[in-house]
This record gives sequence, structure tokens and C-alpha cells, in this order.
Amino acid sequence: MKIDKNTSTFELTNYLWNSDPNDTKVSLSLRVEDFNLYFSFHVTEKELRRMVKEDNGSVWEDSCVELFISPDKVHYYNFEFSASTALRCGYGSSRSDRTPVDTDLLKLVKRNMKIFENNNKRSTYELSGVIPLKSFSLDRDKLYINAYKCGDKLSKPHFISLFPIDTPAPDFHQIRFFQEIELIN
Repeated sequence: MKIDKNTSTFELTNYLWNSDPNDTKVSLSLRVEDFNLYFSFHVTEKELRRMVKEDNGSVWEDSCVELFISPDKVHYYNFEFSASTALRCGYGSSRSDRTPVDTDLLKLVKRNMKIFENNNKRSTYELSGVIPLKSFSLDRDKLYINAYKCGDKLSKPHFISLFPIDTPAPDFHQIRFFQEIELIN
């Protein structure tokens, strides 16, 4: 996949671990300019949960979108965003090998939330932002990514990914399933 200054949009269509494809729809738009990665998740789901307010909190329990980025397919950052815009981010080689990213560095990641609809039947929203790739030493021509949607404490939890993941239990920290993107600045 090539990502440049023109927006590219991808549907997250891998409904994992018994997730119902009728409950949640997610798309991800990406573009890159001057090694700034602009992202926008557009989500429609049955429930909107935004309880986590502080960075590096348990954002995966909320309505959560995630973008995992690796420079080398060995180590990776997990950018996990609650619908409140709280961000959890770590760096390492696996789920058990994570070092939390300092909150001062997290402040460099711009985030915005727009709610288009929120009622008892459906919520539609967009969580967007900018990741300054140079600040995270990700300023290179090729990266490896996967993107996700989850909500562990929703009344009906779900797990959705951009690229397939083949594990018996929920685990997005699977770098072997990341796929290459080429950045054209």
C-alpha cells in the first residue's frame, strides 16, 4: 500500500473472535505529509463508551480505535485512542515487552473527536489526528502497520482489524500480521 499526501481510505473488515459484522462498521483514512501521519477513523457502532480521560489509561475498555506502527517488523508503537481522545501508547516487541511512552511525547500527537450521532440505537463518530513520525523515530519510507477497533467493556465487546489476525483469543499485539506501507512524502 502506498500512502501519500492524498487521502487513502481502508475498511476494517476482519471481524475477529466472534465479533458481529452487523454491529460495528469502521474505516480508516490515512495520508502523509512532511513525515506527519494524518489519520481518521470513522466508526458506526451500537454503543459509545468514553470513560477513560487520561493518557496511558485503560483505553481499550472504551470505544477504542488503534493504529500499531513498526519501523522494522521487530519493535512497534501501539497508538490506542479512546473515544474520549485519551491515548495509550507503548513501545516494544510484544504484548509483554512494552515500555509506556512518556506523556510529554504523547502530547505531540494531535487528536480530535466529532460525534455525528449518539442515541440508544447507534453512535457515529470520527476520531482523527496527526502522529509526528519524526518524534517517534518513524520517519522512513516504509513502515509496517495494522489498525483495530475494540471495546472490551461495551455491553457487546468486539474486535475488528484492518489486516487478518489468526490467533485463538483476542490479541492485537501480533506484529507478524502487520503489513507494509510505503510513505511518499
